[in-house]
Amino acid sequence: MSEHDGIDNYLLKGGIISGYFEFIKSEHGADAQAECISETGINPKDIKSNDYYSGEMNENVLQWISGNYGIHELKKAGNFTAKNLGCLTHLVRFANIRFFLRKAKDSYEETFQFGRISVLNDEFGKKATVIFKDSNIIEESCEAWIGAFEGFFEITRTKGTVKKTRCQVKGDEYCEYKLAWE
Repeated sequence: MSEHDGIDNYLLKGGIISGYFEFIKSEHGADAQAECISETGINPKDIKSNDYYSGEMNENVLQWISGNYGIHELKKAGNFTAKNLGCLTHLVRFANIRFFLRKAKDSYEETFQFGRISVLNDEFGKKATVIFKDSNIIEESCEAWIGAFEGFFEITRTKGTVKKTRCQVKGDEYCEYKLAWE
């Protein structure tokens, strides 16, 4: 895994990968999903939501989406996946964005077996900085995270914005996302 700069246990739960396949089917149709399955060699029927799979599988699906529909489509894919992760999303609807951010580290560590996340909140509770270290391996992942944060705003019925201000993939020490809400 030399391309992953020493990231060990580059694994994530299958629910993320399955979510991207569901996005493809929902947004682009069953034929597009079948094409992705054929071209990546990954069959979502073989993926169990709570089992861990290679992060490279996830990269392949994200790169397929980007290659076929453009990198902008990854925000939509991240948003869709964040909003459709099963019963968790229904519970989150009863929480606010601050609650979600307090739980972000534990949720990340439960889902991804690589990298780390930290959340820095401002004292007034209307902004946060989310930092990922050794989490995004490809630019496509960065775009999907922007969409996921936007999806979490939608789930919690919060009007907010997400801005990426640093990128480890592009040479920064870590990836940094600035979140602000009303």
